[in-house]
Amino acid sequence: MSKQTNKTYSTGERMAFFVFVITLALYFLNVILGKASIQWGWDVFYLGSISEFLLLLATSISFVVVALHREAKANIKNQ
Repeated sequence: MSKQTNKTYSTGERMAFFVFVITLALYFLNVILGKASIQWGWDVFYLGSISEFLLLLATSISFVVVALHREAKANIKNQ
């Protein structure tokens, strides 16, 4: 594997990474709220199983988009 020396990110990469960070934070917040509501009997809103799955799916897709875009950029640069 070659090291990537280009530290600039395109707008698409930044947006996909931003979506990744936000959806991952929302997922962890939902897990913590769900655990707290069960453990301490809090009456707070948290997402159900299907919504949690969709949030995790969006997180995974945005992560893969960033990774594939960076890999394509590296391949173009090496050619």
